[in-house]
Amino acid sequence: MVQYSAVFLILSFFGGSLGTTTSPQQQNASKLKDLCQGSMPGFPGIPGSNGIPGVPGVPGPQGTQGRDGVKGQIGDKGSQGMPGPRGDRGREGPPGKSGPQGFKGMKGQQGIVGMKGEAGIAGMKGRKGDKGESTKASQASVVPQTNWKQCVWGAQINIAEGKIKGCAFNKLQSNSALRVSFQGYMRVLGGSKCNRWYFKFNGNECSGPVTIEAVVYNLSSWNPNLVHHQSFEGYCENIPQGAVRVELWVGWCRGRWEPGSSYTGWNSVSRIMIEEVSRSQS
Repeated sequence: MVQYSAVFLILSFFGGSLGTTTSPQQQNASKLKDLCQGSMPGFPGIPGSNGIPGVPGVPGPQGTQGRDGVKGQIGDKGSQGMPGPRGDRGREGPPGKSGPQGFKGMKGQQGIVGMKGEAGIAGMKGRKGDKGESTKASQASVVPQTNWKQCVWGAQINIAEGKIKGCAFNKLQSNSALRVSFQGYMRVLGGSKCNRWYFKFNGNECSGPVTIEAVVYNLSSWNPNLVHHQSFEGYCENIPQGAVRVELWVGWCRGRWEPGSSYTGWNSVSRIMIEEVSRSQS
């Protein structure tokens, strides 16, 4: 205890004479204080108060951009939104192309026979008619019944436009007509297609009274392959006497129809038949 008091007095002595400058005495007192604290255990001092916070420093430069993070999982589907308002009606489009001709409808049922009507009033007796002409035919108009000819072939002819076959015929009379016919197989391949078969006489179609022709349509879009027999015939007048070139042709149908892949004759015999006959009644 005496030692502690002595040290305190020595420190007080030196402490009372301390000034603004560090004198030799102050340095000795400081050394003595350090020696005492180092050699003798002392009591802990009272903690000092916290200092005033310093001024914040200047922000540092911006760091480099970090790498992209890992892509997250797809989120759950949201609920369906409310339907939007109805838009204005668009402009009217151009008219579409005409569709193919429809199939022929089924034949309707036969109607009921009507009731027999009442007998009408007898008409007045007409006047006597003029005397008629003689029904006896002149010798020049008589046509032999044996003047006919046929031309046959067995090959298949696959053309969509052009002459198929010709058949020469000798017409004996000028005042007579020719009856011509075709018997054989005709087919049209291709959806919505049409081919026309017709006869020519000396390079021209018949004009007395009209053409002799047949048309075959394939109206289906799935292109069926129909295999069956076909035939057509007709009478042609105003053909001069002598050699006549009778020819069977195939080509385009009238209208917007395009020709398909046509076949004339297939696995069968085809024939053109020609017969000279008397002119028709007037």
